[in-house]
Amino acid sequence: MTERWLRADAVVTGDGDLLADAAVGVRDGRIIGVTSAHALDGEQRRVSEDLGAVTLTPGFIDAHVHLLFSCDTDHERTRRRFVEAPDAALATIGARNAMECLLGGVTTARDLGDTRWVVREIRDAVAQGVLPGPRILTAGAPLTTKTGHLNWCGNIAETDAEVPERVRALLDHGADVIKIMSSGGSMTRESDPFTPQFTAAALHEAVGLAHAAGRRVAAHSQNAEAIRRCIAAGVDTLEHCLWRGSDGRQEPSSDLVSTLRGGSSTVVITLAGIARAMLPGISGFTADEVRDAHAASHTGSLADDFAWARDVRASGLPVVVASDAGVRFTPFRRFTDTIRAAVVALGLTPAEAIGTVTGLAADAIGLESEVGRLTPGLRADLTILDGADVERGLGDVVAVYRDGVPAIDGDRVILSDLPH
Repeated sequence: MTERWLRADAVVTGDGDLLADAAVGVRDGRIIGVTSAHALDGEQRRVSEDLGAVTLTPGFIDAHVHLLFSCDTDHERTRRRFVEAPDAALATIGARNAMECLLGGVTTARDLGDTRWVVREIRDAVAQGVLPGPRILTAGAPLTTKTGHLNWCGNIAETDAEVPERVRALLDHGADVIKIMSSGGSMTRESDPFTPQFTAAALHEAVGLAHAAGRRVAAHSQNAEAIRRCIAAGVDTLEHCLWRGSDGRQEPSSDLVSTLRGGSSTVVITLAGIARAMLPGISGFTADEVRDAHAASHTGSLADDFAWARDVRASGLPVVVASDAGVRFTPFRRFTDTIRAAVVALGLTPAEAIGTVTGLAADAIGLESEVGRLTPGLRADLTILDGADVERGLGDVVAVYRDGVPAIDGDRVILSDLPH
């Protein structure tokens, strides 16, 4: 592949930095440099492409998605469709959602809700060039209890003694990450979101096995005691991390910060449809969806709902933002709405919000040496947004590159030749 330089009115590096009138160099699918457009030499100018009044960013990383979920209007419809669909139908849904990820600017997605290894097959098809989609990390079916959250994905440990057996099976079958349900969740009516599902010993053994195999562990975590156990066990990412007591009320964020400082876990908040729909002036939601979003809010304000996460970030600890795409009214293509929600929820600039879904996300999922920043040597995964006045708001996705190759042009998926 020949060298070329992409110039844009605005460039966001992935660390929250915003550059004006800058250019990103690409060669052989990798980034070779970022510089002021005025600093390009003669040869670089000859092979440059002026993208104009756009914002160029690293390809977005959605660290928490459910490719096999159907974005239905309520949790029960999603569950029923998931459980009743044969593998071929689930694969069709997953392949469609993978393309929707790309259309939303997402070039890397971490799937945390597979069943029967359907997402693994989609992952491999994308990697082989058979299907268009983002780079996919799959957890396989999440590890849970008999009546635990997402037990309907089919990976149940009824006792602590069964936990290592289940983890080894996930690793043997090619899981990129281990997902464990440390508490119940709202999508599973028979589970309790505010009660731990696994003992500290079981979590510790699961983490030890995963880390020995070079895999990270993501834990669904809504209950404060479950989160304490996860941090003590060395869980890598705390999904949702709502820090609520057994009564469902928010516990002091200062206690969460103190507990996090004693471990190595990273908080991943999910700004799904119920957060997106609370944005002022947001479009694309029905009146019922907006009503449901406000009804799910604990405070009536998106900023107040996530005051605890701002406290975590203010303490100097990283907070990663993801979408939970696939759950109720959370389509994959509208990932920029999740970033816009992060601006409000975390009190960030748009460039800082982009950093939570690029550089910080790459660090959290273990791909910091491959993607997430506009750093020489990393993969040239790029997302192009319409408009260059980033501080006034994010534009829509107009183009996407994966490994330096165009993958999306507006609403069009660019298909590569099928591998021979």
